[in-house]
Amino acid sequence: MIVRLRGNIEKLLPTSVELEVNGITYFIEISLLTSIEIQSKKQISLEIAQIIREDSNLLYGFLTRQEREIFFQLLKVNGVGAKIALMILSSYSVEQFISIIQTNNISALKSVKGIGAKVAGKIMLELSGYTQAIQSPNTANMQLVYDALLSLGFKDSQINQTLQSLSHEILSLSPNEIVKESLKTLGR
Repeated sequence: MIVRLRGNIEKLLPTSVELEVNGITYFIEISLLTSIEIQSKKQISLEIAQIIREDSNLLYGFLTRQEREIFFQLLKVNGVGAKIALMILSSYSVEQFISIIQTNNISALKSVKGIGAKVAGKIMLELSGYTQAIQSPNTANMQLVYDALLSLGFKDSQINQTLQSLSHEILSLSPNEIVKESLKTLGR
């Protein structure tokens, strides 16, 4: 699986880039905000989300890992595909999107083309715990803890509530130790 590409821009359009990497040119779909950021550059590095389907092999490019992670989280929401996820990331930066979710600003999400009230509500519900977890202290560790607990089958609301109940002492431990402490709380 391709996770990052670094190369020379051969052709840049508002929602895609053709990136030449060691003699191979890749077609990568990008957000409008990413397109604006890389406009004046000749060589770039993009975090890649590769989606392989029966009839296609698509690459989506992002400037940061956090932006790519939000893209993947959006894809988990029923009713949100890659095109809608890219539309959201074309309309709002990572910080703006996190703020929208945290403030429960459904009207901001509904203003994105292709998103109605039902899908906006699902996005709010599904991502509320995720965005709160990544805004906690030591973001990288908290993301690992959140993903570990999610993979163990716990719901966003349970994880969020547990992480908020942990002391700062526990939150400063390694991700493995935080998961152990979280499991103690979740097991009650």
